[in-house]
Amino acid sequence: MEISSIPIILIICYMAAEVFKVIFKKKDNMYKLIPILVSMLGGMLGILIFLTNPEMILNAANIWNALLVGIVSGASSTTTNQIIKQLLKKEI
Repeated sequence: MEISSIPIILIICYMAAEVFKVIFKKKDNMYKLIPILVSMLGGMLGILIFLTNPEMILNAANIWNALLVGIVSGASSTTTNQIIKQLLKKEI
């Protein structure tokens, strides 16, 4: 059960990034903010999970460890997006 928080944070951050893209569809220069936003969201989710159920976030010893796990999980949603993009990329 303790590792389930990482995919939860990743999926929530990925979906938040997709919503951000839809909201700012016409403003491509806003896309560079996505990694920062998902990292911040991941950090907040890590802290929230730690405060509600500390055992669920990799047995984090303190709130700083939970914050770090959340930030890394949130940032990995950007990597997941790029992996999906590259796998579905059509060759010319």
